[in-house]
Amino acid sequence: MYMNTLDPRLLHVFRAKMANPVYWRRVHSCLRALPPDAVATPDGCAGLVDHLCGVLGVSITPAQRAGAIQWLAAQRLNPQNPNHHWRMWHYVYG
Repeated sequence: MYMNTLDPRLLHVFRAKMANPVYWRRVHSCLRALPPDAVATPDGCAGLVDHLCGVLGVSITPAQRAGAIQWLAAQRLNPQNPNHHWRMWHYVYG
């Protein structure tokens, strides 16, 4: 259902959790620690999606997970590029 796009309800849940400073610190440290090629492959994206769900305590359906993985892979983000940091935070905060 949400292939190659983020589920808007899931994005709302993630954004609401990120408003909590405790979760923000966890996610921020997770994203900053990623190696440059961490989200270059679907497997790397899957690992990040699973890790973020664990950090935030969010359960997702297999369809939501697949959509998030495909969407994240399509963004071609490099977590170590300062310009891409802005893009990542733009997605998180809207």
